Amino acid sequence: MESVRKFKANPKLAGQPCGWCQGQLMLGDDAAVCAACEREHHAACWDGKAGCANPGCVNAPLKQLDPAPLAAEARQGSSVEALAAQGLMPCRNCKAALAIGTQICPMCRAITSPDGIYHGPKTNAPGAQASLVWAIIGLFFCGMILGIVAITKANEAKAAMKTDPTLGGEGLATAGKVIGIIAIVGHVIFMFAKFGKM
Repeated sequence: MESVRKFKANPKLAGQPCGWCQGQLMLGDDAAVCAACEREHHAACWDGKAGCANPGCVNAPLKQLDPAPLAAEARQGSSVEALAAQGLMPCRNCKAALAIGTQICPMCRAITSPDGIYHGPKTNAPGAQASLVWAIIGLFFCGMILGIVAITKANEAKAAMKTDPTLGGEGLATAGKVIGIIAIVGHVIFMFAKFGKM
């Protein structure tokens, strides 16, 4: 019998805290659910800790009698210096050892910069560019329908940006939403003018 089930976090699992780092599981994250006690974890946390975070679970990692030097140093005040000497730094949230310069912790998805702001590269959020395209098309055809589609895509993109700092495209989403509203209003005015002449 397998000890763990690994899959992409679904809506039911999203928002649950990881048993190891306590960071919330985000929709689409690699998740690991203990087959014995059903405790939720990030897959990376499960692999890094070699098992379930529940101390009474049969899948909990075995206690080490002789902890590794790095683990011993991590419990002391010089842990930051010890990590830096190895080209590593601790995550501000879950304390995992990360390569210096890492922008986002892969374990808990926390931003690691001192000012708490993500400074790395960004990609357009899903739907940001599409919202603008649909909105522009809606100015000329089916404004009522395509305007609503544009606004929906823009809202989805903005929601994704709030949960993932690596996503950008806020300007595209905002433009798509504004033009989508204009397309709807224009369509309504056109329909009133058309039926007013009849």
